[in-house]
Amino acid sequence: MGGVIAIVTALLAFGIPIAVPLFAQRWRTLAILLGLGVLFFGWVTLDLAAPDGITQTLGPFTFGLMLFGFAAGVIAKFVMLLSRR
Repeated sequence: MGGVIAIVTALLAFGIPIAVPLFAQRWRTLAILLGLGVLFFGWVTLDLAAPDGITQTLGPFTFGLMLFGFAAGVIAKFVMLLSRR
């Protein structure tokens, strides 16, 4: 049962951050989401270095999945906005 929970958590940790940038409709909205993502993942990076940080509960693997998903979503939306007429 623990493996099923781990797989579901990993899918959610990847799927939700990849979906967030895809909701952007304009360049300005994508830039705002990118700025918020940089701030959030910068904070996560600094907090993971602390031994008693709040992000230690989920761990670096989960936040790595989130970062990879967010980056993939930003790249996909960038291409979509670039190819729009």
